Amino acid sequence: MKPFFIAAALSLGLCSCSESAPVVQILQTIQPDDSCDFGANDTGIAAGSLNLAYRNAYVLGLIVKSTYTATPIEVNGVPLEPETDVGGSAAAFVDTLKLSYSSTPSINIPDGEVPYTAVINPASDENKLVVNLMTAEAATALRTALSGTATATVRVTLQLTGKFASGGKKFESNEIVYGIDVANGTPALPACSGTETPNVPAGPCGSGAGQDGQYPSCQPAAAPGVGG
Repeated sequence: MKPFFIAAALSLGLCSCSESAPVVQILQTIQPDDSCDFGANDTGIAAGSLNLAYRNAYVLGLIVKSTYTATPIEVNGVPLEPETDVGGSAAAFVDTLKLSYSSTPSINIPDGEVPYTAVINPASDENKLVVNLMTAEAATALRTALSGTATATVRVTLQLTGKFASGGKKFESNEIVYGIDVANGTPALPACSGTETPNVPAGPCGSGAGQDGQYPSCQPAAAPGVGG
């Protein structure tokens, strides 16, 4: 067989290879309740909104899966570590939340890498993580660009990275894209009447108003001036 036939066959073989799925996978995005609780059976959320006049953070819950397992090793019939589905050499230690941004209209929003500490158990499907999708730098860039009634649609790409307990091998999760409609102005709220005070929503994880359309029930009256 001529050499170029062998090269062609090798080339075809390389083209037929496929990339394996990430061992750590973000499966769902869910809005936590005011106590920061959520579960895999809760209704997912694909996009949200944020008003920077009320808050800088966008809080989101993630359901994360790990397919990584360690092959049991025995010495003279004795396992080197106990059989357990919690921790152990197959545990994945998340150390970074990677965030990148694009927007319409186009705004120069710097990407960010946020230190994050979490442990994902081996061969587990329903690990719950809570993240903030807005870095301080991203919030500042958006607040500078937006005022009054101006808004922007921001697409946040997020990814978890870290190391496995065994050997310190690095991992990267899949990337997911989450959309946020961002504003930076006080919405039109009814005026509080008489002695009424605004009822302020607790917000996800008790973070307050301004996320996903959660606002105070009314706008307090302006305090009277001196001598008024």
